[in-house]
Amino acid sequence: MKTKQEMEELLNKYPEYRDALFCRGYYLTEDHDTDEQAYPFYGMWNVFMVKSFKCFVHPLQTYTLYNRGNNTYLLIGHAYNPFTMCHEEAKLLADCAEAYAKEKTDFFNCINEWTGIFALFVFSDDLMIVQDCGGIKAVYYGEVNGKTIITSFPQIAADLHRLEMDPFIYELTTNRFFNIGNRYLPGDLAPFKVFKRLGANVYLTRNNEHQYEITRFYPTAPHPECKTEEDYRKIIEKSFEILHKGIELAGRKWSKGMISLSGGTDSKTTLACANGCYDKFRYFSYQSKDTEIVDSEAAHTICGKIGVQHDIYKIPDNNVDVKDFDVLKAIIDHTNAWVKNLADNEIRKYIFFYRHKDMMDVEVKSWISEIVRVFFDRKYGFRMPAKLTPRHFSIFQTRYFLAPSLLWKSDHLYKEYMRKFDLESTKFNYEHTDLYYWEVRMSSWGMQVANSQDICHTITFPFNNRKLVDMMLCAPREKRVTDQMHADIIRLANPTIADADIHIANNYFKSKRIWMEKIYYYFRIIPYKLTHWN
Repeated sequence: MKTKQEMEELLNKYPEYRDALFCRGYYLTEDHDTDEQAYPFYGMWNVFMVKSFKCFVHPLQTYTLYNRGNNTYLLIGHAYNPFTMCHEEAKLLADCAEAYAKEKTDFFNCINEWTGIFALFVFSDDLMIVQDCGGIKAVYYGEVNGKTIITSFPQIAADLHRLEMDPFIYELTTNRFFNIGNRYLPGDLAPFKVFKRLGANVYLTRNNEHQYEITRFYPTAPHPECKTEEDYRKIIEKSFEILHKGIELAGRKWSKGMISLSGGTDSKTTLACANGCYDKFRYFSYQSKDTEIVDSEAAHTICGKIGVQHDIYKIPDNNVDVKDFDVLKAIIDHTNAWVKNLADNEIRKYIFFYRHKDMMDVEVKSWISEIVRVFFDRKYGFRMPAKLTPRHFSIFQTRYFLAPSLLWKSDHLYKEYMRKFDLESTKFNYEHTDLYYWEVRMSSWGMQVANSQDICHTITFPFNNRKLVDMMLCAPREKRVTDQMHADIIRLANPTIADADIHIANNYFKSKRIWMEKIYYYFRIIPYKLTHWN
């Protein structure tokens, strides 16, 4: 872990890498004395005022401002609407501003149609912030010296205000078990105590007295039940339509788009739904570790079946083969506040694409699709309980081996998180585990991964659309858990991909791993239930 002074010295020695630090980030502060010429901005970031906030936006991050009456709308990131086929953020903001002037319900109905990765700020008498469908564009908020700071990278504030890492976060992220599986922080925690993380399906308001409130805006009613084959057919057709139109808009919005492929279910669905737009994109996979070889070769075979060129990029196997590896690793780790614990092969991959940033102006990825695939039932080999406990949230997040005090602390944090985010029980006919995967796993793990990939290039997810995800959750459960829904979308979109019948086994769902996960599940859940029986 490096200090601010050490990072400054590093970037004074390697000034060519200053753009890599907090790449594509943003920093909104009420401290108007923040020096835009000094570390970490170096006079490169876009700086402007909105109401009481001095706003810093990295030069590679897109943003759009729109004024209507006394309100200012700021969108950081990108958005496009496959329902109206609009891909210009200024027009989208005009639509949402008009809706906001009517009712908040109209406002949320408007942005629920948007695909993209964004944070939307509405500056009026109060400040309101809402994120994209999956909560992928990071929003951390807090107070330092009585002044509000909102940022995608809390390490910026830590550097400027000499903040120390939360001791619990340090103990958690330096424990050996934290590196097993996906790595993300419990609840809405940030690496520093003064900050909290926002998340999907809620919005944040801050009034003039600097009081903060989290409010849920989705779901607010049961989703329609899919009762007939005709209902199911319509879900398949509409899902394909929205995905196809979203991919088409991405092809219009960016001129050098590339679709990354793995050969898995989500990836094949994206590729199939790009049918009719194949000439607008290039297609690629990468090999940064042995397990990615099978994935990339499967993707290569599928692309051959449909007649599109597919490139495989071999990432160097050794750190010594990557110029300035240690320098760029420190920059990436510091950007992520030293809590992501990225493996060296991941760092080498990010450096490779950072050095080849002109290769593409956007990477189209297949994330968010996993929300509707009933992941935890397949991971543990049985149906999850209808109502989850804080202990479920803890063990879904991290395997707490030989660390009972950390597990206990995580349980208490999740209990408060579930209350604060109105997630203590199921919402209407939405499954608790689906909402966990959506609002906790994607909004925390997914957000952190997207943050770490910002050094490479812009990424976008055609699946990251709230109305689309909502509709896919309406499909019969058995169609979702077996991936039949995705298979049916693929067959409708491009039968050649379906007929290729290429499947990549997911290591999560191998019988030995399921058996081990099940043992761990019962080992942690049964004692908790015995002591929390009420």
